Amino acid sequence: MAEEILKFTKLTFLIHFILGVVFTVLYWIPEVTGLLFGITTTPSLNSSSMTIAALFLALTVSSLLGFLAKEWKQVKIIVIAEIVWLVASFINLIINFAAAPLSMNILNLIVGLVLLVLFLLTFLQQEDKLKPLL
Repeated sequence: MAEEILKFTKLTFLIHFILGVVFTVLYWIPEVTGLLFGITTTPSLNSSSMTIAALFLALTVSSLLGFLAKEWKQVKIIVIAEIVWLVASFINLIINFAAAPLSMNILNLIVGLVLLVLFLLTFLQQEDKLKPLL
């Protein structure tokens, strides 16, 4: 197992951090997200949106800490948690596909898939199951 954090892992954390900041802001201000995706906001939807923003904020901060970390053992649990979160979000997306606008589903699908691939590759490389890509 590679003890140092590989460049690919750092890049994954950086990409996730940047996307996380964007999605945190979007979901924290549901009126803006509603306008972007054509959703009528309600107090209940606003509450759910801000709860999702809080989750994104936590995951974004964990990626910042992962980016700043020096050893794989310091961030392994973050990578595993990200993989679990992304798989669970895909299950949610499939079950509730009709509940959200198509544009939002496509965006969630693309971003989620990119992040899932990055975190899976990160895990496999750090665990010496795959040759380092960078």
